Amino acid sequence: MISLIIPTYRNPEYLDICLKSAIEGQVNKDKNEIIVVVDGYVEESKEVIDKYRDNIQVLPLEDNQGMQMALNLGVMNASNERIMIINDDNVLCKGWDAIWADMSEGEVITINQIEPTGPGIFNFPVKDFGRNPKEFKYDEYLEYENSLSTNEVSDDGGIFPFALFKKNYMMVGGFDTLYKSPFICDWDFFLKLELAGCTFIRTHSQHYYHFGSTATKNGKEGEAFKATEGPAAETYIYKWGIAPSIYENNSHRPKGILIKGIQF
Repeated sequence: MISLIIPTYRNPEYLDICLKSAIEGQVNKDKNEIIVVVDGYVEESKEVIDKYRDNIQVLPLEDNQGMQMALNLGVMNASNERIMIINDDNVLCKGWDAIWADMSEGEVITINQIEPTGPGIFNFPVKDFGRNPKEFKYDEYLEYENSLSTNEVSDDGGIFPFALFKKNYMMVGGFDTLYKSPFICDWDFFLKLELAGCTFIRTHSQHYYHFGSTATKNGKEGEAFKATEGPAAETYIYKWGIAPSIYENNSHRPKGILIKGIQF
């Protein structure tokens, strides 16, 4: 049983294909819940929300409050102990919910992604099935994704999309709303989980498609979002005393140093 949390911001076309894949691809339809947190501009997403209303739960925020608040509210309202968080520009594979049966309480599991361009810093497979929902080759993606599936597990987790136990999310206080940006705050979140003793893995048994930051950097308010990344990095440095950068195994997790009274 999984609670799937999807924050969305002014991205109805991508949310549509995301929800289609989430609903059609699940194995335990009667046991899962899909929670969509609409972070402002609710009317823009109304048609898509109404289309899937019988299969989802909706938390409509009339005013935009930021990804961190949207995620925290989504998780707080989740009724299952296992939660998964994805972006609204992800497309899920078949059987996406079956993978978590053996997840241990201290694990944070990153799901591999397929991206249309690259390679990026997280070494996701690159295969272009479309840059937007209108041109997206859904069936071709599903066939290719199935061919990529392996039992490989690597230690370069700690990125979106991810799954963990709700109690671990709540234990570290969720995403810090001090960040006024959808960037860097995830590095902060994963660092808190690391310090709390969680372990991070990436599974290669599933691959979600990722159109790529369509609601933020590459969306209709791209320049405004890009401008928030620098101040968010400064907030991280002020809080933790270290710069947000890629450490060993691409997990943003420093090792073996003492800063601000914290042994990393």
